[in-house]
Parts: sequence; C-alpha cells; structure tokens
Amino acid sequence: MSSGEGERRAGVPPEPPDPSGGPAATVESARRHSGRGTVPPEPPYRALDRTRPYQGKLVSVRVDHLASPSGETTTREVVEARGAVAGLAVDEQGRVLLVEQWRNAPGGRLVEIAAGQYDVDGETVEAALRRELAEELGVGGGTATWLASVHTTPGWSDEVVDLFLVEGVRPLSPRERGKVAKGVWEEAELRVLRLGLEEAMALAATPPGDAKTLLALALYGLKHAGVWTPDQAGRPAPDAPARRAAARPG
Repeated sequence: MSSGEGERRAGVPPEPPDPSGGPAATVESARRHSGRGTVPPEPPYRALDRTRPYQGKLVSVRVDHLASPSGETTTREVVEARGAVAGLAVDEQGRVLLVEQWRNAPGGRLVEIAAGQYDVDGETVEAALRRELAEELGVGGGTATWLASVHTTPGWSDEVVDLFLVEGVRPLSPRERGKVAKGVWEEAELRVLRLGLEEAMALAATPPGDAKTLLALALYGLKHAGVWTPDQAGRPAPDAPARRAAARPG
C-alpha cells in the first residue's frame, strides 16, 4: 500500500487536481498570453473613459476611469513608455561589461548593463541593441541571446524592457567608432567596467541596485552554471515596440 493510499484511508482527502493541467500547461498558458499576436483576456473591470493629459517625446500619462463588476469606480494613472532594450555584454575573455553613469531620476551614479529606449522610429529590436552596445560600451559583434522581456513597474507603467545576453563582443575599430554617435548628458561621462561575473553581481547589488541589471546577471549566472537555458521561442519580434504601442487601449 502506498503512503498516498494510507492517507486517503485515514480520512485525509487528496489534493484537488491542478485545473491548469500542471506546470507544462501553466507555461503554455503564459505563452499564449505573452503578447506575441494573441488576444489578452478581458480585464475584470470596464473603462468608463480615458484621457491623456500629458504626451511627451518618450512617455505619455494616461488616466483611466474604471468601474468594477460591482459598480465601484476608481482612477488609475498609467505612464505609457516606448520601452527599452538592454544587453549584458560579455567579451572574448569572459568579462562582463557594465557602465557606471549618472541617473538624474534617482540623483546618483548607478552601475548598469548597457541599455536604451526605443527612441528611433522604425528601428528593430536587435538594431537598437547593437546601437546601445556601440554607443555605451564601444563594442560590436558577438552572439545575441534573448533572456527575458519584463514589465519594469507594472503598478503604474506599461514599460517593457527586452533583455539580451551578447557573448563574445569585441572592441570597435577606430573606423567603426567614428560612425557611433557621441554620448550626451548621462552618457557623456559614463565609465565602462570589465569584471568577472561574481564581482559584477556584487557591485550591481549594492542597494539600491538597478533591476534590469540584477535580473540579467542572475539569468546569465543560471545559464553559465548550466541549470537554465533561455527559450528563444519567446524572443521579441523585430517590430515588438510598435506592436506593443499599437496594442494600447484607445
């Protein structure tokens, strides 16, 4: 007699079956609602009206007036952002490349992976990634592997950051560097750091750390240890930023 049978005979009811069909079904359900050309489920509320009191170059503010099924009403403010791409670059010697730069919003210098907003109309995801690596790190080449696409602050923004690992990058030649736009503002005084993985993680984790950087380093650590392989089936489409913008409510 198995231990499970003994428990049931003792009057302990078995756990109810997982309505999702188990872990595999849960993963498949997540993929179906990942935003890659699928229709999201209906929200548990209805929008009474929406306004956009501020529309800037990189972000807009949307105000949603909502009603719940019970008739209660509330207001939610949403920052609509173009989104961004970020790349954890690893050079041919296996060193992690990070940047230390001034960030105006937190009012200090942060250690981050190279990243930038999708602020060039019509630019593909990978083209934006390569541009940021060239501008911030002065590197090119390497193999780009998608790690994850994440909502950075889902409580009040629809921003999505696409995270990539780019292994085997090399310094740009003088001719290549001549074609790269020169940094201004935050990028004008950034410092490139070349570190081992453990040292990079320790430095990036100095609180408060940068979320995208910590996540990218953690995922790279799992991949490097051989315990996780990123599933490229979820890789964002080349025009993912435009698709996300088009999917916003009117």
